[in-house]
Amino acid sequence: MTESQALIWDETFPSLLLKGQGTTSFLHGQTTADVFAQKELDRIFMCCWLSTKGSLKAVLEIRLSDDMAEIVIICGEINSIRDGFESVIFPADKVKLEVIDPIRRRQEINNNSWKESDFSWIDKNNFSIDGITKYKKATKEELEGWKIRQGIPSFNKEMNGETNPYELGLADTINLDKGCYLGQEAMAKFFRSKSLKYQLRYWEAYGENDNFQIGKKFFNTNKNEGYKKNVGVVTSSIRVDDNFFNGLALIKKTFLDYDFCFSENGDSITIKKPISFTNPF
Repeated sequence: MTESQALIWDETFPSLLLKGQGTTSFLHGQTTADVFAQKELDRIFMCCWLSTKGSLKAVLEIRLSDDMAEIVIICGEINSIRDGFESVIFPADKVKLEVIDPIRRRQEINNNSWKESDFSWIDKNNFSIDGITKYKKATKEELEGWKIRQGIPSFNKEMNGETNPYELGLADTINLDKGCYLGQEAMAKFFRSKSLKYQLRYWEAYGENDNFQIGKKFFNTNKNEGYKKNVGVVTSSIRVDDNFFNGLALIKKTFLDYDFCFSENGDSITIKKPISFTNPF
């Protein structure tokens, strides 16, 4: 019997390079990670870049070396990050930012959280990795479905300019003990109040395409059962089979204990916590 190949997430991401004596200090003040501590660990680490009000603008992976940092943009828009960084770089920061060639990233697809699974950045000159027959590159459709089940946020979908890392299951990328950073006051306020508008959830349902498009609302009761309340809104949606759909939705905090809800037309929808979702508090 021929052993089946494991699927691999093989994707190339836009990247930036930060150079100069102040690299570590600058990133420490701009991201949610304790960058000084991460430098001592000598490994690639994940963090978020936020707005001043704490909304998520990018999910980043960073590799530090002497006076230099490679920054891979897992979720976000490279021009926004570049412009945002450059707008706060001063001569005293002793850093210089530049756009570099996209970096190729590979990670085995499995049922564990993607944030806890091994991955690697592949040097563009390392062609030997392509010869490994153990893995098969996931198709666009396979990768999209896996990312949705994981709960990996997408730019202009789950990352809509309003949502914050706690709502999107990225609490494990927030360091609460470090010093001041962009968005810190807002994140501290969220943590103290333990109050969020929404949390990200995975959903699946059978029905018609029109019922599950992005922006459609979910409700707590069937349309024939009287008064219904808005449970949340669809942020991502894909068709798996002819009449089977799944995706991600922002569910209101008062309905987070619900295991199912309904579309506007009465289709039953199953709701689950995404695999990689980290509880906010």
